[in-house]
Amino acid sequence: MVTAVVSDVREVLAAYPALADLAVVAHEQESVGQVLVAYVVPAGAGLNLAELYKHLRDRLPGGAVPAAVVVVQEIPAGETGLTSLPAPDLRGLAPYRAPQNARQETLCEIFADVLARPRCGVDDNFFTLGGESIDAMLIASRASAAVGQEVSMDDLFDTPTVAELDQLLDSYPA
Repeated sequence: MVTAVVSDVREVLAAYPALADLAVVAHEQESVGQVLVAYVVPAGAGLNLAELYKHLRDRLPGGAVPAAVVVVQEIPAGETGLTSLPAPDLRGLAPYRAPQNARQETLCEIFADVLARPRCGVDDNFFTLGGESIDAMLIASRASAAVGQEVSMDDLFDTPTVAELDQLLDSYPA
């Protein structure tokens, strides 16, 4: 299963023209379990990680999107070389749980875009993902427009996961 997903992720990354080389590695993270990490070598200056994340999210199911994308100067050869790659920053990630409805999917995409993460599951916490006040303003504004309901910064501070925010929005009058 993991081998097939790694292969799919490699294929999607290989189609991205701004990459010279890449590797996809499964990492075991104590609090999260096994996650995929993409290591990429830019083809030139100016790799836009936000665009790369969008490329991945548009072409892979949520659970297959790497939990982190790490930019490196080169990909070492061989299986032992891959173990020498730097450890990814996986702080703030909860075990991935996919969106269960269209609104959750939209909110997950907004959280991931604003917080510059390759993906966001419904249980990933805004604060532990590094969210700050400016991020909360952006998420609240974009979420309000996308879901057609007013989302305030206070809503986000009180319900910092997509699952909690979705449940709060269900309680609002239609």
